Amino acid sequence: MAALNYWTDKWDLHVDICPCDVHVNDWLAENGIRNKLIYHFGTGTHHVIGKEQAQNGSGNMVFGITASIEEYEAYVKLVAGNSKVAKRYVAYFGDIYLTNPQLLPDFDVVTMVHLCEFFFPNTASAEYGGVDDRGLLDIFTAKTRPGGHILFYTKSIAFEKARPIVAQWEKEAPVTRVGDFKTLAVYQKR
Repeated sequence: MAALNYWTDKWDLHVDICPCDVHVNDWLAENGIRNKLIYHFGTGTHHVIGKEQAQNGSGNMVFGITASIEEYEAYVKLVAGNSKVAKRYVAYFGDIYLTNPQLLPDFDVVTMVHLCEFFFPNTASAEYGGVDDRGLLDIFTAKTRPGGHILFYTKSIAFEKARPIVAQWEKEAPVTRVGDFKTLAVYQKR
């Protein structure tokens, strides 16, 4: 049995290096996204998307994943001290490449801001049971409601690797690129 792939480090908020989570919050605000369910790939120890959406009066709810034990521990401490955040933001620890779509609701917004950043060599193997980056993208496209949005971070350390995957996905999936926002590429599901 293969052990779980997880990240042995953590990510604190460094807006000068990686502003994607702040830009997601800015995009949500600028586009008047309210009362929606958001899936967020990569919470960071800062949990800035979950916290902001839980506290800003938008009515949005966030379901986030982290592959970092330290980031998950930061989430537990956050919600243990803030019931308002706990009610509107759930983060779980796991490998996103093992996502079982049967366990997920449908989402209005999906962030794929870390696509191609964490893929391990065994992820899509039969023994491990996961998917590759395109498979991951297909799962979350299927779990995005029609009219919903999928966001990518174009300044990601792995976006050059993700670019051809996203380009092929754009041709084959029921999505339309509706624009760019700061460092984000924004797609809408038809």
